[in-house]
Amino acid sequence: MVNSTQTSGPLQALSGYVASYGWGPLLSVSRSTVLSLLSRIEAGHLRVADVDGKVTTYGEKLAVNGTTEKSVHSLPNVELTVHKDVFWVRMLLFADMGFAESYMLGEVSCSDLTEFFRLFIVNRNYLSNGSTLTSNLSAKLSYLLRKTNTLTTARLNIAAHYDISNDMFAAFLSPDMTYSCPIWLPKSDPRSKKETLEQAQMRKLRRFIDNAKIKQEDHVLEIGTGWGSFAILAVRETGCRVTSLTLSTEQKDLAEKRIAEAGFTDRIEVLLCDYRALPTPRDGKLYDKVVSIEMLEAVGKEYLNTYFQCVDKLLKPEGGVAVFQCITMPESRYEAYSNSDDFIRRYIFPGGHLPTVTQLLDSVRAGSSCRLIPESVENIGPHYAKTLRLWREEFMQNFDEKIKPSLLEEHEGMTEKDVDLFRRKW
Repeated sequence: MVNSTQTSGPLQALSGYVASYGWGPLLSVSRSTVLSLLSRIEAGHLRVADVDGKVTTYGEKLAVNGTTEKSVHSLPNVELTVHKDVFWVRMLLFADMGFAESYMLGEVSCSDLTEFFRLFIVNRNYLSNGSTLTSNLSAKLSYLLRKTNTLTTARLNIAAHYDISNDMFAAFLSPDMTYSCPIWLPKSDPRSKKETLEQAQMRKLRRFIDNAKIKQEDHVLEIGTGWGSFAILAVRETGCRVTSLTLSTEQKDLAEKRIAEAGFTDRIEVLLCDYRALPTPRDGKLYDKVVSIEMLEAVGKEYLNTYFQCVDKLLKPEGGVAVFQCITMPESRYEAYSNSDDFIRRYIFPGGHLPTVTQLLDSVRAGSSCRLIPESVENIGPHYAKTLRLWREEFMQNFDEKIKPSLLEEHEGMTEKDVDLFRRKW
């Protein structure tokens, strides 16, 4: 599964090379180059089984008990099995993207994918982040060809992710259907061992209600409905009114159903509308509060200023409060990230962009002409690790019983191979 944006670059050159010299020389060069890169591994242990059965090991030698000699507990021990030789060519041309595509297509398998990623993380200083000259060129080309989030493109990008069946998301999210980072109790709290994901999500949502100082008489604008969990809780606990925006028809349908079941159709309105197209409320009054939970990632670098300009235009100038939650990129990694393509942006969140904290603050200032004044910034990133693990466990556990039947019902002609590719991708 190679994206069409690559055909005018490395893949076009590859086709010409194969036509002139045959597959053998290219495969040999690709394999030797990738294995040479893997030979730089110093921490942990990697065992690679080739198509012809040849096994090569990298990193630390294993002790008799199968652990690494230097560290019994902390360093990863992984086995990679190559099923098709095209894996080596993908790796040479596209590095981590090539690995992801080969994994999705079943060209390579791994004893433990999480440990494999951890192996590369602990060795990133030795591996140059796993990149090669050709993979760098490919990533930059894909970045240059990537579309910006215009009104039309934004709708298509959201549809590509969220207009997948609601049943799939329900299969791995907690019952409240909140698809964002929660806030867990600290491990020092004895209640933390029994805390559920739903409880952690409710804690996060209540923090939004508290930080926004939402009151019964408030009209709240929510940018990014999700499946309605925030709007429902906000109305239930404060009696406020909520206008919520989404670009996903699937989300809108289920959110409205959940709102009706909660008995709040008179207090919550869900609009299929881009934030840039939202007019001033019909009564002419601006919104008392604005809330947006992990929607900023879909705005795009080029539109961050516009986003906060819209927030400023819609929020009451006196007493108005806006609260946002956003996944951000560390400042030290942003330049490389912003000038390349990656798996998440190509296959999971097309059009996605993770800003830095500095970018967000600069855009708040520029977009609002300094009228929006940042009051506080909090880092809850560490809370995501446990959340992602639980989502993955539920996804895998419920895949055959819930997700697979939904996929086959929605997509006529979908084969078992297609289903397996979808599972590997997610």
